[in-house]
Amino acid sequence: MTKCNAMRQFVIAGILVLFAALVTQRVWRYATFDANRREMPPALADDEERALFLSPQGKYTLADIAANGNVLPSEKFRGFRAQHDLQPLPGDQLCPITRTKANKDCQWIVAGETYEFCCPPCIAEFVRQAKEQPELVYPVDSYVEPPVESVRSRSNP
Repeated sequence: MTKCNAMRQFVIAGILVLFAALVTQRVWRYATFDANRREMPPALADDEERALFLSPQGKYTLADIAANGNVLPSEKFRGFRAQHDLQPLPGDQLCPITRTKANKDCQWIVAGETYEFCCPPCIAEFVRQAKEQPELVYPVDSYVEPPVESVRSRSNP
């Protein structure tokens, strides 16, 4: 066997060992994955989050803070798994931020009304908007997927 052939076989063997290690690692990750795990890593409530959710301003009032239980979304929704539905049906409640289908398990009170969101990060965005640009916060019934007829009538004048 020549020196070149021995070197080639050594490189091929090294590549095969690396490939086998990669496949083993992927199989191990797949075998230990729990799809039913509902816990997210606990989010730390920092000063910015506390200031946003526990202080009133604009349309976000002390009554809203009390109605939300004086808690932060990172505490209230620990373990929440968002499933964004980009195809809401007519009459479905919409997330005020993304306009995707809202989740009934992800609610927050703002301006005395209970809004539904697709995920907790949208709550933060909406509360920030209620505090800094309250004119952009509309009543809950404004965030509903319109019936098909009204969509057609808007597109066909």
